[in-house]
Amino acid sequence: MSTMTRIANTVAAMLAMAAAAGAVLVGSGLVGTALAQDTITALVGATVHPVDGDPIENGIVLVEGRNIAAIGAGVEIPANAEVVDVAGSHIYPGFVHPLSSLGLTEIGSVAGTVDTTEMGAINAALRVEVAFNHDSALLPVNIAGGILTTHTVPSGGLIRGTSAVMNMDGWSWEDMTIKAPAAMHIDFPAGAVDDSDNDDLKKIESVLDAARDWHKAMQAFEAGNAPRPPRNAQLEALVPLIEGQLPLFLYAGKEDQILAALDWAEGQAFERVIVVGGPDLQYVAERLAADGIPAILNGVYTMPTRRWEAYDMAYQAAGKLFEAGVKFAIGDGGGGFGAANARNLPFQAGSSAAFGMPKDAALKSVTLWPAEILGIDDQLGSLAAGKRASLIVTSGDPLEPMTQIRRVWIDGKEYDLKRSKHRQLFERYKGRIQGEAE
Repeated sequence: MSTMTRIANTVAAMLAMAAAAGAVLVGSGLVGTALAQDTITALVGATVHPVDGDPIENGIVLVEGRNIAAIGAGVEIPANAEVVDVAGSHIYPGFVHPLSSLGLTEIGSVAGTVDTTEMGAINAALRVEVAFNHDSALLPVNIAGGILTTHTVPSGGLIRGTSAVMNMDGWSWEDMTIKAPAAMHIDFPAGAVDDSDNDDLKKIESVLDAARDWHKAMQAFEAGNAPRPPRNAQLEALVPLIEGQLPLFLYAGKEDQILAALDWAEGQAFERVIVVGGPDLQYVAERLAADGIPAILNGVYTMPTRRWEAYDMAYQAAGKLFEAGVKFAIGDGGGGFGAANARNLPFQAGSSAAFGMPKDAALKSVTLWPAEILGIDDQLGSLAAGKRASLIVTSGDPLEPMTQIRRVWIDGKEYDLKRSKHRQLFERYKGRIQGEAE
């Protein structure tokens, strides 16, 4: 029997078993079983923190299938529901990472496991979701830290490509994709701050102009007025950005670079711009607020780079943005090191709260606000009926390092926290440590 025949027979057997169990086929993938779709779970006894509303003491979160069916203090629990007692705990929505390389990197020193960057300056056609490693060992570690959704982004080059909002658990990248493409990413050249003839900026502009021309030619073809233009994946990928269907994540570091980038984006007439920068975002907060431009704040734990800056300027950045009325989310830079330590994201929000940002706003900066910026707030970012049941059960405030995440549900299904390598190592060695202490 050939290998292909064996594979075909195995697949046929799996499909037959799934059909017998009530599985639903969509396209070429198994979506789920009737049994799983009918599953109802009631989490009871905890203090529920919806994020966009007041905490609910002794609350109930009713989960049906993938979504939250109801939330409140007096929710009626169906007779066929599985009741999970989480008394003494707190329930929060899972954290939404606004900018990471999760799923694209594994071991930094092993090139074959790093897929964050493509060669060349123009990579508009790049789609990160197809490179997402659904079986990455970094995912369980960060899920155990409360990161249940990631906005995974490309890096390197001038026009970096498109990003995707991904679930942190699933059987494949198709299964885990929540939104793709989520945005186009462009790195504003630092050398263009004082030089409008900067070569890198001219390269970006020439590609954008070519994309506009290609789009016009395509429209003429579709109207029957011109021949079809040659296929160009790079230019075609930029059309949704030019048409305003896709937001632009614009990367700029220091204050002068951010201001120059904003001027450039305004000249290009992009409809939706999100600025990605460091603590210097606080120095342009009034302009961001006036123009209604959201931001991703990286570098909360960085040191000041100017002699006149206070030691805590980076810690205060989030509070300054909040005071000015800027919609923003806290990120960790999105690099490979950040992917390994994305679980520390809520602690950066907690540190921001310690230096002037209101605590409820700090929580929103890693839950609801990134969901709003990414356009997925109808599904995630807060706890409400109809949204995905992706939530964490904690011993206390999840922005505090000493708080324990006791249980996790992703899309209505409880996640096994023992899949985390960190927890496995803890379980392996805790007996020895306890023995030595005795």
